[in-house]
Amino acid sequence: MPSVLKNVLLFAVVAVLCLLILEPLTRLLLDTGRLYEVEMWKYATQVKVRDYRPDIGHRHRPNAHATLMGEDVRTNAYGFRGPEISEKPAPGVIRIAFVGDSVTMGWGVAEQDTFSSQVIAMLKAQGRKVDGYNLGVGNYNTQQELALFRDIGMKVKPDIIVLLYFINDAEPIPTYDQTGWLDEHSEAWIVLNYRLDALRRQFGVQPDWRHYYRNLYNENAPGWIKAKQSLADFAALAREMGVPLIVFNIPELRELKPYAFADVTAKVRAVVENLKVPFVDLLPSVENIEPASLWVTVPDPHPNGKAEIAMSKAMVPELMPLLDTICRDHGKGC
Repeated sequence: MPSVLKNVLLFAVVAVLCLLILEPLTRLLLDTGRLYEVEMWKYATQVKVRDYRPDIGHRHRPNAHATLMGEDVRTNAYGFRGPEISEKPAPGVIRIAFVGDSVTMGWGVAEQDTFSSQVIAMLKAQGRKVDGYNLGVGNYNTQQELALFRDIGMKVKPDIIVLLYFINDAEPIPTYDQTGWLDEHSEAWIVLNYRLDALRRQFGVQPDWRHYYRNLYNENAPGWIKAKQSLADFAALAREMGVPLIVFNIPELRELKPYAFADVTAKVRAVVENLKVPFVDLLPSVENIEPASLWVTVPDPHPNGKAEIAMSKAMVPELMPLLDTICRDHGKGC
């Protein structure tokens, strides 16, 4: 047997043996139910499904169920996180659509602590007749959020659209590279790739989070151009539907005071307010709290339940005038 072939076979055998050893060790020692990269992999394989329409890319499976970051995650027949919902609200009830990405979906957050659940519960506690649904999907940008709202969010007849904007909403739509067997089945492979990516960022091969986010908002950045157009299209769609749209800006929680991205918030505010749409920055609701206490885990800075509840409390008074107007003009939600 030629030496080259022997070396190839030896490498293949060693690789297989390493995989056979590392996979059970990863599942036994590292898969605690709180390891970010493994839980995101579970989310991708157990809850998400590929959607080949180019402006959507992926979505939630209907009637999916998984335990992610120690929290129960379920989707209903529409693929919304949460309980089943009727095709239209009950008579006299105002329905609120909560549209966004993983922050809106409630990554690492109990269902009852998500924005949609908390805001609806707070409004009901004040005697308002409301319901709502959670159209948040992980790894979405504003273009995808708009496309999914058009596809299924409109079908359940919202009276108010709450768009929850996060700084990564100006990312381009993912490329959805072809996945191999290891990507779909091996936790060890997922952990290895994630750690290699972290090393590349640490040593400057890839930009760190500050530079990465700020670069998304260069004037010629394609994702930001798409985001601005999608915000304009959202505003136009809301006017066409005859329902109010309000945009809440979710702060990036790693550096709050002084805030690391005040300039980015100002750019987004200018675009939204130029569309005659209300823009509310939720930074004041959390800026005096220790940042790491608001994270799902260290180092995962997704807002945890504490953060989502604090921001939900700030959202309620901003929604009250919209509810009052609908109550006065249409006799709903009173």
